[in-house]
Amino acid sequence: MAEQYLGHVQVQRMEQSLTPQMLQSLKILQAPILDLQTMIREEMDQNPTLERDAPETEESTDFAEAARDELREERELGELTELAEWDADFRSNREVRSSQADDDRYQFMMDSIEGAASLQAHLLEQLTLAGLDGRERGIAEVLIGSIDDDGYLQLDLDGIIGSTPEFPEELFDRIITVIQGFDPVGVGARNLKECLLLQLRHQGKGDSLEAVLVRDHLDKLGAHQYEQIARAMHLQPEKIKELSDAIADLDPKPGRNYTADKTEYVVPEISVEKKDGVWIVTQNKSPYPRLFISLKYLELLKDKTTAADTRKYIREKIAKSKFFIRSIDQRQDTIYRIACEIVRVQKDFFEEGVSGLKPLTMKTVADVLEVHETTISRACNGKYMSTPQGTFEFKYFFTTGVVQADGRIISNAAIKSALADIVRSESKRRPLSDQRIADELSKQGLDIARRTVAKYREQLKILPARLRRQT
Repeated sequence: MAEQYLGHVQVQRMEQSLTPQMLQSLKILQAPILDLQTMIREEMDQNPTLERDAPETEESTDFAEAARDELREERELGELTELAEWDADFRSNREVRSSQADDDRYQFMMDSIEGAASLQAHLLEQLTLAGLDGRERGIAEVLIGSIDDDGYLQLDLDGIIGSTPEFPEELFDRIITVIQGFDPVGVGARNLKECLLLQLRHQGKGDSLEAVLVRDHLDKLGAHQYEQIARAMHLQPEKIKELSDAIADLDPKPGRNYTADKTEYVVPEISVEKKDGVWIVTQNKSPYPRLFISLKYLELLKDKTTAADTRKYIREKIAKSKFFIRSIDQRQDTIYRIACEIVRVQKDFFEEGVSGLKPLTMKTVADVLEVHETTISRACNGKYMSTPQGTFEFKYFFTTGVVQADGRIISNAAIKSALADIVRSESKRRPLSDQRIADELSKQGLDIARRTVAKYREQLKILPARLRRQT
């Protein structure tokens, strides 16, 4: 309990800090399996009491009992008590904090343990200096987590705002504006036009001819219709070409400099298959090495002639080894439980494909599993599931939805898939307008407004009808 004196007022508040062991557990939880294997190798290099091979004798039980006797001394010093308390808290997935400020610190620590630099990590670092309160910061983290590798915000704000009335639209708009002020310039835009306008505004050209050209004539600019633009802007075609060249110097993908240019190898940690009419979830344990406490060091700990400082060193290393092994076990358990809940909710997807995908949020799964929502987010990071429909990252199964007139809620992913199918099958000489696409979706029982079609089309990087036309 820490005491602070503010003038003549005495204030007491609880503080919770994350030890290196706790941070290690969080890193183990969120790491993709290939990164985890690297972590295991590094831990074994630093900790001689951790081994990959099983004990060769049956005396391990006696050695383990001797080790427990010795470890009681360390427990009296409080070190193992701290580890045990954290392990119990981690296993029950209950974070005990006394205030919103504690919760914010905890979430920040979880969001700050990315293994490698990324666009999201770069934005989260800037978020700490943005001066937002806890509520605003939580919204900002959701928005940053929904920014793709190109730097664009990929989030259905209509669905979120409609389902969470305590977060008004103007609050989201203000926080998006804050994020759009971060580096790289243009990040957080919802489409190409907004991205380019953000960059022009940053250059002090918010009211320039370039900005007018982007804001009012971007489609025609993409089709090189310089003469039509020139007539509309009362300029010479040569001037339009000059402005176009200046716009071409802007970056249409501001986030790409933070995307690792390397081949990513995917190892599914979960496989799903149907047996006797039931969908079975199986954990792939082959990538996980079997870890044990070294018998050699347990023998030294049992030997009363071993020097006191050596025994102290062994006790410390064994404690770390045990905590490391328990953290990996907890990781496996958490991933498996999340996978089971995904399969339970998304059963129609495994039967029908993307058309059967249901709206699902991480908060919903967190409530079912009685864990913190951030735990679900970190556990799903870089984890993959092998299914009859293909191999998918866990995050694929989390999607918002659109409420239909009959009360059904259709996932955005299913609507986007249907939209893409319609465009693929359209006449190349007479492509469908957004309204015509909306009409076709309506025939499939998907009642979507024209503006929503336009938004989804942009997110799918599908050009407008006039630019898709082929003669």
